[in-house]
Amino acid sequence: MWYQIREYRDADYSAVRTLYTTGFREHVGTVYLLALKQPWIQAMLCGLCLLIYFLSDSILTVILGVGGVMLAIRMAVQYIFEQGIQLGLREDLLDIRNSYIQPESRSCFWVAELKGSIVGTVGILPCVGEPGAWELKRISVKKEFRGRGLAKALCKTALEFVARHNVKRVVLFTSMVQTDAHKLYDTIGFEKEEEFVWPSLPARMISFMVYKYAHRNGGVMSC
Repeated sequence: MWYQIREYRDADYSAVRTLYTTGFREHVGTVYLLALKQPWIQAMLCGLCLLIYFLSDSILTVILGVGGVMLAIRMAVQYIFEQGIQLGLREDLLDIRNSYIQPESRSCFWVAELKGSIVGTVGILPCVGEPGAWELKRISVKKEFRGRGLAKALCKTALEFVARHNVKRVVLFTSMVQTDAHKLYDTIGFEKEEEFVWPSLPARMISFMVYKYAHRNGGVMSC
């Protein structure tokens, strides 16, 4: 096996947080395109084109004006993502050991290591939003190591762990833009159970959907 999956150590702290941050930022471009496809944004841009042309009678001014607005939208999406990143870093990833690794707890956090570098992560812990269920979280693999079965192996490690602890229900949450992840979840026994717009004003403005998946085999966590 070209990698080693092991439990989290305190020395992994910075690498885990960096991997999470890097993976989160990869989706900025996709969400930006999603925003540009919204009818109200397209209508606004068209209206702005007409207004600027009416006032300036210059195609160049129209291009510059609309380009400026599109840049502002891109910056707004980046800002929203940075807020999301900071939220994760302030929650379970602020104190990974306290969040996931406690004596007698049925939660844990693992890393995949290759030649001393952290190339993947996964964690599982009680779901805050659904008492009695456990949540699979922080599934992340470095971009250059994807498509080689590492994410599946990490998830399998977590599912086998909760199976040994008689956990009966495992859920996870993912976004509409993480399409590769959706395929992975299907292959390891999850199915989409619910979808909803993320409850924030910017997310509602661009219809940003979040999906809730549940493991279809209940307490039998085979992959």
